[in-house]
Amino acid sequence: MIPTSAKGFLSPQAYGLRNHICMIPCGGLLGDANQYWTKDQLLPYAKYVVNNQIIDNMFKGFIFNGIRAREKHFIYPLFVGFGEPSDITDWLLWADALFLPNLNLNALADVAGNEKRDVWVSIPYPHPFQKSFGTVGGRVLNFLLEDDRLEAVKWWIDQFLVRWNKNAHLHQNLDFRGFLWQREAIDANDEPLAARVNEWIHKKGCLSMWLPNYGSFGVINWNTMGFDVTAVNTNYTGNTSYDYKWIQYSSLFSAAYHTGMQMIWGKGLIYSDNHHLDYWNLGLAAHCGFMTESYLVYQFPNQRLDVLMKSNLVDYVRLYTFIKGLYQRVEYPGIPYN
Repeated sequence: MIPTSAKGFLSPQAYGLRNHICMIPCGGLLGDANQYWTKDQLLPYAKYVVNNQIIDNMFKGFIFNGIRAREKHFIYPLFVGFGEPSDITDWLLWADALFLPNLNLNALADVAGNEKRDVWVSIPYPHPFQKSFGTVGGRVLNFLLEDDRLEAVKWWIDQFLVRWNKNAHLHQNLDFRGFLWQREAIDANDEPLAARVNEWIHKKGCLSMWLPNYGSFGVINWNTMGFDVTAVNTNYTGNTSYDYKWIQYSSLFSAAYHTGMQMIWGKGLIYSDNHHLDYWNLGLAAHCGFMTESYLVYQFPNQRLDVLMKSNLVDYVRLYTFIKGLYQRVEYPGIPYN
């Protein structure tokens, strides 16, 4: 049975998890994207920092999402067309990168302090473009075959868990919760694979997460595919044809299908100056109510909080109040809703 809140969203306390989860992308389409996260970069995510002083905690959980592990080889499926699909070398590099000294998981453990954080990691997507992945179990795997794709994913999950168990010092400050399925849409060809992967994840005693786009393939089948935690991206960024009502539409869907919600604060041409305020305003009880009623996942496309806290301290403070359930509506010129 799906643990839900009073309004029908996936409960903020679902499966005993900590709420307010932040996506940490490792790498990007361009070579200068942040791939290895340091303690200084992660500190304002884990802690509420004002004027170089730690005031309180911030995010209670983190998703480390592998985009690339070497130049022109992409783990993240949507970027594969700009380079080469990942192979066994990239998958091993991703597993190794998570445990680098003073970086990524080790950096997060150092800044977590006395309050433990939940951790999730992305499974590399077995892209069908890859016909010669590498040798697993004495065979060169071909991702045109579903069984080979499953074999590769099971192998990688086991590789990660071996490393996690060996790094026992991380367990004091971090709780590993499970694995993220990377693609935001799951079509009919991938649904059986996703379900089989989730069976393996559960067999290992872990949970599975999916972060689909509102209206994407497979989204209404998230539970039947075996996902435990699903949080919907509204598709709203402020400077496209998808207006603020998509937050409302997505919240109605999420309440009906018992998913969580994603909070977006991005940088770039498609992101308006006030799109993040729309998420926070519409999350209030007077509107959609997901601020306190839903499991929430936060993404910061094309920017980092250690930079934002210096360039936009006011909204960094507002973000903190939203996480704490204390946020109050912010007006801005031309706001399109009452």
